[in-house]
Amino acid sequence: MSIVKEVKYMSNKNKRRKRKKIPTESARRKRRIAIARFKIFCVVLIIGAGIFGAVQLNKSIEVPLKVNAENYYRIVENSNVSGLFDGDTGEHAEEVSASLSKYNVPQPKLADEYPIDTVLQSKYAIVYDVQADEVLYAKNAEEKCFPASTTKILTAAVILDNAPDDFQFTAGDELDFVNPESSLAFISKGNVLDLEMTIDALMLPSGNDASYMAAANMGRYIAKNDDLSPEQSVKTFVDEMNKTAKLLGAENTHFTAPDGFHDDDHYTTVLDMLKITLYAMDKPKLTASAAKPSTYTTFITGEEVSWTNSNKLIQETSGDCYYLYANGMKTGMTDQSGYCVVATARRFDHDIVCIVFGAEASDVRWNETISLLDAAFVQVKNRNEGE
Repeated sequence: MSIVKEVKYMSNKNKRRKRKKIPTESARRKRRIAIARFKIFCVVLIIGAGIFGAVQLNKSIEVPLKVNAENYYRIVENSNVSGLFDGDTGEHAEEVSASLSKYNVPQPKLADEYPIDTVLQSKYAIVYDVQADEVLYAKNAEEKCFPASTTKILTAAVILDNAPDDFQFTAGDELDFVNPESSLAFISKGNVLDLEMTIDALMLPSGNDASYMAAANMGRYIAKNDDLSPEQSVKTFVDEMNKTAKLLGAENTHFTAPDGFHDDDHYTTVLDMLKITLYAMDKPKLTASAAKPSTYTTFITGEEVSWTNSNKLIQETSGDCYYLYANGMKTGMTDQSGYCVVATARRFDHDIVCIVFGAEASDVRWNETISLLDAAFVQVKNRNEGE
C-alpha cells in the first residue's frame, strides 16, 4: 500500500472511531427525568436523615440538674392538727380536725430541698410518695394557679360522698350553663345516667356537660329540695365542693363552677390539688374510672356513646406519652391555666402522685410528668435497696 493510501486509510478509520451515536429526543427526555428523580430522592433522603438526627438528639438531651431554692416554700410543722392552718380557731379548727380524722387525710409538708433535683419548664409542680408520706419535688407549690378540668377530681369525689349507689342523674336546663367551647360528654337534656356513667363522663372525656348535670342533681339532693332552680342547685353543689376542700386542708383553693372552665376566682395551688387527689384516691369508683383508657356505654334512656380518656399516660397507643406504671388521674387545659395534669402511678409497691400545671405545650406536660415519675421511682428503688 502506498504511503498516500495508507494515510487516507488511517484518516478514515479515525473518523469512524470518532463518530458517536446521537441520542433521540425521547432518550434525552428519559435521561433528564431519571436525573431529576435521582436528585429529588437525594434531597428527601437528606431531609429525612436530618429530621431523624434531630429527633435522636432531642431524645438524648438530659435535663440539667439544678436546685432553685427560690421556688420552694416550707409549711411549719405542727403535731396539733387543729393548728395546721394559720387562723384556725374555735369551731373551724375543730371541724378541720374532725374531718382529717374521718377521712384520714395526709397533710404533705414542703421542704427547703428535695430528693429530686431538676429544672422544669412548667410553672408549677409537686411529686409525692404516698407510702413514704414525702414530697419528693416541688416548684411554686403554694402559688395561686388555675386548675382547669382537674377541678373534676373534686367534683367526682363530692358526688361519691353524697350519691347513693342507685342514684340516677337526669340532664336538664343546667346544660345551658355549659360554655360552647367546652369539652363534652355529648349529654343532652332528658338523658338519664347512672352513677358509674356520670363519673366516667367526668373523668374520661372531661365532659363539662356532665359536670353541670351532676352538680344540679346532687345540689338538689344535698339541699333535700327538688324545687331548686338549676342555678341554685349548681351553687349548692359548688358550695359543698369548697367546704370539702377546706376540710381537706386545701385552704388556698376556691372554686366557682363544677367543670373548671376559666374564672379568675376559680383557683388552687398544686399543694392543695395534691391533698384533693389523695382524698380522691381513697374512692375506688373514682380511681377505677380514671384508669379506663376508653369506654362504651348506653344511657338509661337508651342513647349510646363512647368516651376516650384524655390522659395519654394510660393510652398504649399514645406513643412516647404512654407510661407503663400510670393508672390515673385527670388532665386540664385553658389558655389561662396552660396544660395541666394530675398523674398517679404505682411501682415497687409505692404510689406516686405527680402534678404538673402551667406547661406551655401539651408535649412539655407529658415529657416532664414522665421524667418526674421516673425520678420518683428511682428514689423509691434506691431506698428499698438500701434497707
